[in-house]
Amino acid sequence: MDLQALMAQAKNMQNDMKENLSKMAIRARSGGGMVEVVINGHKELTQIEISDEALKDPEMLPDLILAAVNVAYAEVESRVKDQFMGSLGGLDLSAISNMFKGS
Repeated sequence: MDLQALMAQAKNMQNDMKENLSKMAIRARSGGGMVEVVINGHKELTQIEISDEALKDPEMLPDLILAAVNVAYAEVESRVKDQFMGSLGGLDLSAISNMFKGS
């Protein structure tokens, strides 16, 4: 595989990953389910659900929201990393190593 084909393959993988990130929906809860958030793979918050019980304690509510969002962000980071590492498995890096042979 030549370098140009390798670059094309990498570009296709990048486009696939962007599409997969858009479709990803990570749910996270806090406060025993009093707050639930959903974010996509681009770390965009797409949904927040707050129970009536959580609304009764306005001082605690921001902490519950932050906790759920932080859990969701951590899960996105983990999944994106796994997806990226998995996509590298399909990439033929021999063209790059061949560039340095004979130097």
